[in-house]
Amino acid sequence: MDWLLLLRVLLALCLYAFLGLAFYGLWQGLRQNTRGAAAPHVHARLVCEQGLEAGRVVELYVISTVGRAANNTVVIADAFASAHHAMLQWRERAWWLEDLESHNGTYLNTECIAQPALLTSGDVIRIGETILRFEQNLPEQTGTQ
Repeated sequence: MDWLLLLRVLLALCLYAFLGLAFYGLWQGLRQNTRGAAAPHVHARLVCEQGLEAGRVVELYVISTVGRAANNTVVIADAFASAHHAMLQWRERAWWLEDLESHNGTYLNTECIAQPALLTSGDVIRIGETILRFEQNLPEQTGTQ
């Protein structure tokens, strides 16, 4: 009977030690994330150059979606666009374009993308027959030269 009680106590101690280490790891991860979150995102926009909405300018959120459905950030009236066609996202201190498994593909400049692709100012995005130009505002530089 004494061995059984000892094993139960040891098992309980191991469980509490494991939980303590797990919470410590989570706490450390949260601390690192709050330090890295200090860098604001670079503001960007899409300019519609060709399509039914040529001339339209849309400011982007940190995560913006493009497609025919009304719940997208950028709604395009294009019969060749999927309901949820592509996503633009600010991460790792850069803007990325990702195809959302659309039927007709998402093109960055002249290439159909299969993986998330890094965006730079002036890049051309083609979704169906709609052509969008990506523009980003560089953060203002402070200091003297």
